[in-house]
Amino acid sequence: MQVKIDLITGLLGSGKTTFIIRYVQKFLREGKRVCILANDYGAISVDRALLTEALGEACDVEMVTAGDWDCYRRRFRTKLISMGMLGYDRVIVEPSGIFDTDDFFNILNDSPIDRWYSLGNILCMVDAHIPERPDDTWKYLFTSEAANAGLLVVSRAQEIPGFPSGRISEEICGRMLGLLKEGSEKYRLNRIFRQEDILVADWERLSDEDWRRILEAGHRRGDMVKLPTAEDGSYQTLFYYHISRPIPDVRSLVAGLFTNEKKYGKVIRVKGFFCAPGLNKPEGSSGLEKNDRCEDDHCWDDYCDDSSRADSGCSDDSSEDSWYEINATAEHTEVKPTSFRKEVMIIVGEHLKGTEVGLAFGETRSVTYYDV
Repeated sequence: MQVKIDLITGLLGSGKTTFIIRYVQKFLREGKRVCILANDYGAISVDRALLTEALGEACDVEMVTAGDWDCYRRRFRTKLISMGMLGYDRVIVEPSGIFDTDDFFNILNDSPIDRWYSLGNILCMVDAHIPERPDDTWKYLFTSEAANAGLLVVSRAQEIPGFPSGRISEEICGRMLGLLKEGSEKYRLNRIFRQEDILVADWERLSDEDWRRILEAGHRRGDMVKLPTAEDGSYQTLFYYHISRPIPDVRSLVAGLFTNEKKYGKVIRVKGFFCAPGLNKPEGSSGLEKNDRCEDDHCWDDYCDDSSRADSGCSDDSSEDSWYEINATAEHTEVKPTSFRKEVMIIVGEHLKGTEVGLAFGETRSVTYYDV
C-alpha cells in the first residue's frame, strides 16, 4: 500500500508550521502513523523544535539540511527512500524558502519513490493580512505557491475586524482572487481560481465541513512562466544565540530589522526562542496570560518592574525566568510562552548585512550565511 504524501506550501510567515501541527494532530487522533519532512534552516532547526514540542513522540520529524538546489534534491530523494521503508501512513512535507513544486512532482515520479508514495493534498497557506501594495516579486511568489494547490487555507482571518461575518470572508476571498487573476494573466498560469478554492476560517474553530474540504483538497497541475528569484534561487539565513532580553526589547529590535533595509538588508522573517530574565510575575502567573500574543509593546509592564527590566541575562534559577517563542514578519509579530529552552534567533531575507544585524543583537562574531 502506497504512503500518502502531502505538501504544505506558502510564503514565509504564512503559518505553515502552525497549520501542520493541527493537520498532523487530526491524523494522530485517527491512529495514523505520521512523519513530517521539513527543510532545515541550517545550524539549528527552529521548525523542528516547534513541531517536536507540540507533537512530542507521537509524530516523527525528519529534516533535510538546506543547500543548493541540486544538493537539496539529492538529500530530499534519499530521505524519502529511507522513510518509504518505515511503514508510515502519511508523510507531510514542509518546504522553506522558494520552493518549485515541479521539482516535487518530478521526484515523486522517480523510481523507486513512485512505487512507495502517492500524492495526496497540496495545501497553500495564505496570510489574511495581504500587503497593501504587494510588489511584483510578492505577486509572482504568491501565484507560484498557489498554482498547484488543491486548497488555499487562509491564516489569521480571525484578526480581521468583523470576522467571521460572511461579508468579511467574501472580501478576503475577493482580494486574493483578484491578485491571483492578475498573477495568472501576467505569468500565464493555466488555471482559473474560484472562491471554493479558498478556505477562510478560524483555525482554532475548524468545523467538520472545514476539515472535509482540507482532507479532500487534492492537488492541481498548473503550468506558468518561471522567473529567476534571487541570484542563487534562495534566501539567506543568519543565526544568533544567547538572546536574553525583556520582551519589549526583543520586539523593538525585531521591528527595527524590518524597517531599515538600507542598514540590515531585506529582512523577510524572524523566528526563534529567547529567555526573558527576572519577570517578577505575580504568584501563579506563567507569563503573558493576559495577552499571550503581546500585541501591545507595553504589556511587559503588567509583569515586571524597572529593576527586573534592568536584568541583562537569565538567572541560574530557571524558575525565575520565562522562555518565549517569537515569529515575525513585517506585517505581524507574535510572542508567546514556550517550554523550549534554547536561545536562538533566525533571520531570513535577501542581501542581509550580517555585521550590522549582528551588532543589533550584540554579537561581533563573524556570521555564517545559509541558503534556504
